Amino acid sequence: MKLNQRQIDVFNAVMVNKSITAAAAKLGSSQPTLSREIREIENRLGFDLFLRFGKRLTPTEQAILLHEVVLRSFVGLDEIGRAASAIRTHNAANFRIASIPAYAESVIPRVIQRFLKGRHALHFSIHSHEEPSLRHEMTTQVFDLVLAENLFERDSATGTTVCAGDMVCVLPQGHPLASRAELAPADFAGQPFIYFSQNDPYRHKLDVVFHEAAVARDYAAETTTAASVCAMVAAGVGISVINPLTAASHTGGPVVFRRLSVPVPYELSLWHPARSNRLAQIKRFITFLEEEAAGMADELDQHLRP
Repeated sequence: MKLNQRQIDVFNAVMVNKSITAAAAKLGSSQPTLSREIREIENRLGFDLFLRFGKRLTPTEQAILLHEVVLRSFVGLDEIGRAASAIRTHNAANFRIASIPAYAESVIPRVIQRFLKGRHALHFSIHSHEEPSLRHEMTTQVFDLVLAENLFERDSATGTTVCAGDMVCVLPQGHPLASRAELAPADFAGQPFIYFSQNDPYRHKLDVVFHEAAVARDYAAETTTAASVCAMVAAGVGISVINPLTAASHTGGPVVFRRLSVPVPYELSLWHPARSNRLAQIKRFITFLEEEAAGMADELDQHLRP
């Protein structure tokens, strides 16, 4: 039942392009050839991948499930490609950072601007990943600095944390709760709430806060980034609680921020190789990051004052 790489590529092309004709053009093949290959794949697997209505193909439930597995394998190949790219560009002027999107979209640009103003001869390469994949990126040893929400334990690494203040409530302009300077967990009872993903560490911390207050929030949506939460809040999907760095980057926009009566401290976790020929630049970057995070906390504090 094992498929070869050509068969996997054909199946993926048809699923992604949603037609055999488009898939054939993508692969530089012909429609009859791909039709025959799809039939061969189905015969090998022992089940139909597509329902055929004339020239139109509709993926079966089995095809959709199989494609999820195929996509994961392509993601793995993409990770190898990213690592190879980082290794290829390894030179004294290239400073490579792996970070969760929240930092790549908020504090990191400010830190890089500090370097540019100081005319430091560095070229920055920022790779944005969700938290789970950062563990993998750390094992590649091709990044000078990794910024995450969890401090991972590694024998060959040095880790530190930077406090960025407390998490804050985010609401759309004009929301009834926006008239208050501070919100308690009870204020969220029955409110449509935008959650972070199940593996997000701060989702679990917030869940504890609301559980201890015996408050049930209404599930509105779930997403992986704080910027996405802000976009959903602005669209009226619901309300939420996010990190202070993203909040500081979104003040003055279509959303407003309020204090949460139960402090939930937010920390950045930083990791870098214990041995590196860029330790001086790494230390300078961390110093700038600490200063910028403190400055953003002050900016947000001014915004939060009644």
